[in-house]
Amino acid sequence: MDNKKLASVLKMYRKEAKLTQQQVADALGIKRSAYAYYEIGKSAPKLPTLKNIARLYNISVDVLLEEKDYELDSSEQSYFNELKVSDSFNELSSFEQAVLLKIRLMSTEEKKKLAQMLADK
Repeated sequence: MDNKKLASVLKMYRKEAKLTQQQVADALGIKRSAYAYYEIGKSAPKLPTLKNIARLYNISVDVLLEEKDYELDSSEQSYFNELKVSDSFNELSSFEQAVLLKIRLMSTEEKKKLAQMLADK
């Protein structure tokens, strides 16, 4: 896949989720400028970063790398309507937003451990 196609897919998913480049970059632990380069096709994320981006949007890496001009079908659109950050998300502090985005990056096992840890408190 060329960088331009990947760039448009990354931008589309970020905008559909109503996240800023800064929020995505913070969640991924990279600089906003590095993420911006991904979205303009100047560079491409390495596989570990690509995996984290996919996890952030709860999709597979394969979906990000599909070799077609991509538009969301109706089932994907309804999924993104649920995934989008709500207005109340934007009312949270930057720290709270970052924590929630980091939780999205966790594996299922890590989420279970976190839930157990919180339940024990």
